[in-house]
Amino acid sequence: MPRIKVSVPDHFLFSMERSVGISDVNYAKHLDSVAMVKILHEARLQFLASLGFTEGNIFGLGMVVTDLAVDYRSESFANDLLIIDVGVSGFNRYGFDIGLQVTNSALEAVVCNAKMGVVFFDFDRHKITELPPAFKAILEQPESRVA
Repeated sequence: MPRIKVSVPDHFLFSMERSVGISDVNYAKHLDSVAMVKILHEARLQFLASLGFTEGNIFGLGMVVTDLAVDYRSESFANDLLIIDVGVSGFNRYGFDIGLQVTNSALEAVVCNAKMGVVFFDFDRHKITELPPAFKAILEQPESRVA
């Protein structure tokens, strides 16, 4: 079976740091895949917060993750400091992709590349809804880019 290859966006819009905790490691003493998924979701939530939004209220709509792919590249261990860079790409009628790159700061090694597909959701009507143009405009502002 071929490996999943995840490419990251050309530009990152947000960056955060996260230490690997003791509870994040597994029996092999490296960062657990379930813990990594939680770290990726935290980065998405922090990214939205940096823009003044929550996943439950983006111009009155919610955001729902439709898919997630993680391409692991190297190990990480307890007390490592991770840098999580976040960008966007692949806009469509209902959402876009959030690309993430996790780097071990001490080793300057990529731990993983990840992609989350997200869509907008009207929780009152229980229906997928169109991407708010105002939100897309915020994400496309050149001055909002970190890298």
